[in-house]
Amino acid sequence: MLQLTTGKYLGSNKRSWDADGVLISETEYHSKVFEGWHYHDNVHITLIVQGGNMEQRESRESEATAGQILFYTGGELHRNFNTLHPSRNINMEIHDRFFSAYDIAKPTLNSTALNQARAKFTLLKTYRECLTNDEHSPTAIHALLIHFLSVTPVDNLEASQPQWAKTVTAIINDRWNENISLEELSRLADVHPVTISKCFPKYFFCTLGEYIRKIRIEKATALIRQSHRSLTDIAYECGFFDQSHFIRVFKQTTGFLPNRYKKI
Repeated sequence: MLQLTTGKYLGSNKRSWDADGVLISETEYHSKVFEGWHYHDNVHITLIVQGGNMEQRESRESEATAGQILFYTGGELHRNFNTLHPSRNINMEIHDRFFSAYDIAKPTLNSTALNQARAKFTLLKTYRECLTNDEHSPTAIHALLIHFLSVTPVDNLEASQPQWAKTVTAIINDRWNENISLEELSRLADVHPVTISKCFPKYFFCTLGEYIRKIRIEKATALIRQSHRSLTDIAYECGFFDQSHFIRVFKQTTGFLPNRYKKI
């Protein structure tokens, strides 16, 4: 099997930034690469920006597509095959010294447990800091990553969620482009609206409104890159009242203006 040390990937790195223990790389795949089993030395998170592949891990095989976030623990065996060309990823690799410096335990989440939207937005904001690349960028990147790790749930959190919380999030994800009232959510989940408002952050580390906006922006990231529709059309489809509100929330959530994100 192949060992990939710090900053090494099967594709070609277009450019990389080293933020003192956090390495961000743009990796491109233009032709067939090694398809055997391999592992990376460090924990890392990958955002597939373009293309994708089939991925096999120890106990499962799945399709990795554009817009998807993948999480790897250090030393985790996997293999990638049937890669689409061209493919492009943004990788955030976290060295052991980062965890040691801040006395943070290494995360043990897998890709199914990882909050896709939160991970994507953290990685995009980190990437945005790399593009800014001033004297404050390493500090900002560390702060973003520490915040992400501090609110990332443990593997068994979903099992501890009450049924109403699972019902509420299922409704929001199924009807992400609808403006559902708190009263309707309360009725469908058979729980008092005060319970939803008060207890939702306990299980999802954000308010109900923040959760809804994050889901909509996560959907918008795919629409922006995969369509030629106007921002106004996308804003309305994603449940925003107007384009200016959509642009403001998109920038706040991802670090990019929509038109700039489309060019990544």
